[in-house]
Amino acid sequence: MLYASAQDMRDRYDNLDTLLFQPGSDTPNEKKLTQALNDAGALADSYLSAKYALPLAVVPQVLVQHCCAIAFYYLCDQQATDQARDRYREALTWLREVKSGSIPVGVDEAGSAPASDDLPQMQAEAPVFGRNQKGFI
Repeated sequence: MLYASAQDMRDRYDNLDTLLFQPGSDTPNEKKLTQALNDAGALADSYLSAKYALPLAVVPQVLVQHCCAIAFYYLCDQQATDQARDRYREALTWLREVKSGSIPVGVDEAGSAPASDDLPQMQAEAPVFGRNQKGFI
C-alpha cells in the first residue's frame, strides 16, 4: 500500500528531481519514484501486518515520514549519503519497534489511530454470587 505520495516526497526533499533525471532526458522519471514508494510501502506492510489489520484506515504522519525516508534511500542507489542511510536505518528501527509492540504506530492529523488486531481479550463466565442473593445460593 502507498503510505506516501510523490508530493510528500517533493515536499520533504529538494534534490529529489536530480535523482530522478536520467542521462539524455529532460523530464524526471516518475515511474522510478512510484516504484520506490511502492517498495517502501511493501516493506512497511511487512512489519505492520504483524500488529495491525491492513490496509490501515488511518495513515499516521510518522508512517508517511518513514516511508519517504525509505523511498528516498531506494532512489539514491549507489550514491546514498550518510544522512539518507541514517534515516533509512532509523525508519527500519521504528518499524521493528512497532512490530514488537514497544511503540504504537501513532495517530494521523485528526488524532485518530488505527485499530490493532493484537490486543488482549478477556472472557469470563457469569458471576456465581450477586448482590441480591444476600449470602444464599
